[in-house]
Parts: sequence; structure tokens; C-alpha cells
Amino acid sequence: MPPRADAHIHLFEGGYHASLAGRPGVQIDEATLYGSLLEEHDIRLALVVGYAAEAWCRGNNAYLEQQVRRHAWVRPLAYLNPTALPDLSQLQAWASGGFVGVVFYLFNDEATQALHHLPDAFWRWITERGWLVSANSRGAHWLAWRTILDRHPELRLLVSHLGLPPRVAEPPSAELAATALESVIALSAYPGPQVKLSGFYALTDPGHDYPHRAAWPYVQQLLAAFGPQRLLWASDCTPCLDWVTLPQTYGLLGQMPFLSTDARQAIEGGNLLTLLTHIAG
Repeated sequence: MPPRADAHIHLFEGGYHASLAGRPGVQIDEATLYGSLLEEHDIRLALVVGYAAEAWCRGNNAYLEQQVRRHAWVRPLAYLNPTALPDLSQLQAWASGGFVGVVFYLFNDEATQALHHLPDAFWRWITERGWLVSANSRGAHWLAWRTILDRHPELRLLVSHLGLPPRVAEPPSAELAATALESVIALSAYPGPQVKLSGFYALTDPGHDYPHRAAWPYVQQLLAAFGPQRLLWASDCTPCLDWVTLPQTYGLLGQMPFLSTDARQAIEGGNLLTLLTHIAG
């Protein structure tokens, strides 16, 4: 297999508080840990998804800028609060610090509505430079992106964790899977959006039920809508380590009979590496 590229990990000073790194008695330097895993599993680089919405991680963007200088494999995405409008000078400062995009977390109406208050100059700046826009959201909140994509269809929106459809214990029918992903599939009409195949532990019950066959119908629907060239493997390390090992996060793709070898190679690394070649400083 060609080198892999991971489309979604997290790095926090002191570790992520809500999973393995936050358990009593555990102390982790997540960057050093992931760096060792990266070498073992032939991963060339990783998108590091910023998060700074809580007091314990307010400085995450600054921390990620430090990691760019420490680790050649780090490609960070800056956390952005949609209710606090950044100016273009802030975007340029992030670009100068090695960032390759921004991150939105949209799980309530206030955050989703604030998305539309961002000026068109913001989206032009992002699109013209080929920056990546990683988003965590679910359900009807994904439809908020259509207004923006109508004006900027090339916007490289990365849908995290399959769009977070409902957790399932048994494989849903094709019809139920399509209904659950309707708002995400609607984004496939635009050329820019892509979907991360990640976070399967959050989509199946129990979360450790590798290889997560209950969620495979979701993947089939996304494959039909977006095609293999617009799907990205992502580990969601370190939160995933509460449930599975890092190689299981890509190993499950090899279990899926509907994914060809060529499709897997594209999903596990080729697609993301191509995206990153088109980012301007």
C-alpha cells in the first residue's frame, strides 16, 4: 500500500480530557505517541483538528502552532468560533503559522446560524487558497452549508465522522441509511465537499464492535454519493483508543467487500495527499 495520510486527529497539551488521556493515572504526550504510531503504520502526515471551546483547551490553536515546528507530519486546522468573526489578518496569521484550514463545530442553532454571518470575503479567502474546512455536526445542521456552497461550490468542506448518523446495533436497510445521511448526501451535489470515514466507535453499539459492520450501510451510501475519490480515512486518535487500536481504524476498510484495492488506497491516503498539494500559503 502507498503511504497513508490521516484526515482527523487531535493533539492537546496534557492530552484530550474526555477519553483515554483523561483517565486517572494516564499521562500522555499525544504528539510523541502519535509520531511513534505514524512510523509504525506508514502514515505520512495528519490533519490535526483544533478544539478550543472549553476552558481546559482554550490555547489549543497556539499549542498546534508549536507542534508544526516540532513535527514535520503535523498539518493543523485552527479552531474557529463561528459566533466570533475573525478578520482576514487572523486567517493570514494562521497561514503563516503553518495552518492549512479551519474547524467548525455546529451542534446547535446559534452556532449554525452564526455560520451565515461570516462575510463572503472570508469564504473567498478560504476557497482561493484551497484551505480545508473541517466540520463536526449532525442531522439537519449539515444543510446550513448549502447556502455557502451555492456561492462557493469549490469550498473544500470535510465532513467529519460520516456526518454522525445515528448509532446502530444492527445494519440499517439501504433506505434507512440513505434517510439518516440525507443532509450529508445533499452536499455531494457540490464539487468541494468530502467525507471522513472516521469515528466508527461513535456509530455502532457497542463502540468496540470492530469491524463495525452495523455502520457499513452508511459507508455504502456515501460511496455511492461521493465516489471513492471524495472519501478520506481518519483515525480520530487519541479518542479512538478508548475503543479500538489505530490500525483497526483503517483495517476495517479492508474488511469491506464493496471497497476495491484502488479505492482503499485513495481513501487511506491518496485523496488527502492530493488535497494538500493544492493549498496556497
